[in-house]
Amino acid sequence: MIKLYLDFFLIPCYNISMDEYGYQGGPNIPPVQYYRRPSQGINGMGAAALIMAVLALLTIVTGVGPVFFGGMAILFAILSRGKERRIRGAALGSLILSGFAIFAGIALLASTFFLMENDPAVRAQVDQGFEMMYGTDYEGFKEGMQHYYETGEIPDFLKNNTFENNPYTYPGGTQL
Repeated sequence: MIKLYLDFFLIPCYNISMDEYGYQGGPNIPPVQYYRRPSQGINGMGAAALIMAVLALLTIVTGVGPVFFGGMAILFAILSRGKERRIRGAALGSLILSGFAIFAGIALLASTFFLMENDPAVRAQVDQGFEMMYGTDYEGFKEGMQHYYETGEIPDFLKNNTFENNPYTYPGGTQL
């Protein structure tokens, strides 16, 4: 009965012949050798590249974040290939994601500046924001900063912005 059980159920599962080991029907079954695929480990640079690419995607609205994080992702992806000629796995995905993030971030930043200069409704909102924060409109802010870079003299709208004021009050006096 045991011989019949071993011949029809266990032996086909293990893909071995019990007769090769001189099996006499005892309780000891010969050891089974399984194939183990060699472990390649985790590619640390590929994982870092993927993390940087995700950070680049998350910071698209800032304009500068995708350029920094996307550049780091591209660098890590190139370094992840080691001595191989091809970039594979997570590093390849990070190249695609970071390229998209860099393109989208720069396009968003350029369109924002274009709309700010050419659309009167957007320009009015920008002027209102600068008026609340600095007490001058966007053109006055640009001229004041240009004068500061040329002469080193601090503009009046920055002189009024001191920590002595209530931190919840804009320099123009508007409460939050």
